Amino acid sequence: MKDFKVEQPQKYANASQFSAVNGGGIHCDTSDHDSTRYRITLSFTPEEGEYQYPLEDLLDEYLLYVSDFFDSTHETWQKGERVTLEFAGDLDGVRKAASLVGKRVYNNVYVEDGEEYVGTVIE
Repeated sequence: MKDFKVEQPQKYANASQFSAVNGGGIHCDTSDHDSTRYRITLSFTPEEGEYQYPLEDLLDEYLLYVSDFFDSTHETWQKGERVTLEFAGDLDGVRKAASLVGKRVYNNVYVEDGEEYVGTVIE
């Protein structure tokens, strides 16, 4: 996953449901009263062979979930076309997701003590 960019979907213009949080593309869903009411929409380009991972690793690491999909299908991923997803979670996790702008996220296989492991790399 590379070339992360913040997107501003039209739904964020609904001031009765969303309020901006200190810029940076983060919004609070005021209809959600849970601690995971913060949202950011990011687009990125998947690299060859990526689909579930490293996205799932990133969600786990930042304690986020995908709350909306924008024209993103399995075929979109396979073709390497831009994918746009809304990430939701607590404010800290969403701020971490915002820090991905301009970065690359991928899985790296490494061997330690004779065992093979997969680690997520953010650069």
